[in-house]
Amino acid sequence: MKKLLIFGLAALFSASSLNAQSFKEEFEGNSLGWTESAGESNNGTAIIDKGVMTIKSKGINKFASIMVGAQVGENTMFESHCYAPINVKKPFEIVANVKIDKLGTDKTCGFIFNYRDFGNFYAFTFNDEMVNFLRFVDNRMVGMISQGVKWPKNKKINQEWKLVSDGSTLMFYVDGMEIQKVRYMPLDFTGVGFYTFGKQTLVVDDITFTQQ
Repeated sequence: MKKLLIFGLAALFSASSLNAQSFKEEFEGNSLGWTESAGESNNGTAIIDKGVMTIKSKGINKFASIMVGAQVGENTMFESHCYAPINVKKPFEIVANVKIDKLGTDKTCGFIFNYRDFGNFYAFTFNDEMVNFLRFVDNRMVGMISQGVKWPKNKKINQEWKLVSDGSTLMFYVDGMEIQKVRYMPLDFTGVGFYTFGKQTLVVDDITFTQQ
């Protein structure tokens, strides 16, 4: 009887594994249509080259774009996104391996999702002290959840980021540590991407989408 139970559990686990579908982007090309920009007049750059994607915001920009709400002399942000091969109405997991510059109060990075266009998206962003969940509608921040985060003493610049949606809760992890959890945030759009603010560089080695 015990053997039958073990066999049944193993079969159930195998069936669940088969039902989970994954797609891994390793940036050997641009199969998902990530937005790239190398223009020197922009607030930053996003370039796929040599198997990685590099996103860089230039910090204080005297010619900051009105579109991002920045004034002359303010820090600016930059992002790159694609439309992910997942159904956001169902549970999913997104895992990215990244490398970042050292964080500071004015040097931030993060992950954007539920992205429809530049003014409509969610984001988990963090610096060396805080993590924020941000909600933008029509280019206005209409909601924010903030909390302090205690990083390990020797926080790595090479990190694994993971976003998990179980259908009712969104959880964001850095190197296996849950840094924020939010509820009551319905998902409608498949756009996902990466965000930098201030003089910050973010290098993405790969990103894996798994539909549960």
